[in-house]
Amino acid sequence: MSRERALRRRLRTLATLNEVIGALRSLSAQHFRAARTPLTAARGYRDEVQQFLGVLDAPRAPAATTPTGVVLIAADLGLVGDYTARLVREALALREQHGKGPLVCLGHRALAPLARGGVVPVAVQPAPTSVAGLTSVLLPLVDTLLSLAAKGELGSLWLVAARFEGAGRYAPMRVPVLPVPEATGAVRLPPSPYGDAAHLRTVVLREYVYASLYETLLEALASEHGKRLVTAEAARSWLAERIEAMHRLTASIRREIVTQEVLEVAVAARAPRVRS
Repeated sequence: MSRERALRRRLRTLATLNEVIGALRSLSAQHFRAARTPLTAARGYRDEVQQFLGVLDAPRAPAATTPTGVVLIAADLGLVGDYTARLVREALALREQHGKGPLVCLGHRALAPLARGGVVPVAVQPAPTSVAGLTSVLLPLVDTLLSLAAKGELGSLWLVAARFEGAGRYAPMRVPVLPVPEATGAVRLPPSPYGDAAHLRTVVLREYVYASLYETLLEALASEHGKRLVTAEAARSWLAERIEAMHRLTASIRREIVTQEVLEVAVAARAPRVRS
């Protein structure tokens, strides 16, 4: 009976774990859909802001010695396999190629692999886990990047994140943000008498950096939650198989116990009775 009780306790544990994984799967599916829905509109808005920048006065080209900054968009939650490790390797390779400038990290899980690569981020922020949390992450991040650029500590800027390639499939990508690519065939606007041209360009540039980060973060969220969704589904399938196997084993042990009890009763019935 002790073995049967142990199996039943394990069955209850597996059933509870199955409920937790199911809830995580549902939550990941919800976040996955929320990240995929606004992605097309965000990409279109970023293109429009970039075109508007193209018709303003030409920006000052960064000096050749100005460092290249990197924003690494990793993950803070688990059940994504080697997601963060692949992105860290891509960021380190980018820094080797373009110079070892400042690195801003989103996601505390990336700090350990970055430290093994000899890199200490100049700023670390929690990675967003939902579309609703993007604004609280983006506003201070954009201010940090523009502050580094104003101090001359950052000339060009790249984003390293995951590119969505289907549910459960992603690939590390590099997104150039600064300097802003020149618009082909753009006709420059004449200076406006109602405002300072430099101030207008600064405002639009901030919006462009914000839109670029927003679009990239949406893609990263879709990749992360898509990977987590597939992982949770695989875990549920494995748990279902284990629960079914445990049920069969428990039923087999129960049949053995019942058979043993019947045999004991039969033996006791056939035993000669001792007369007093």
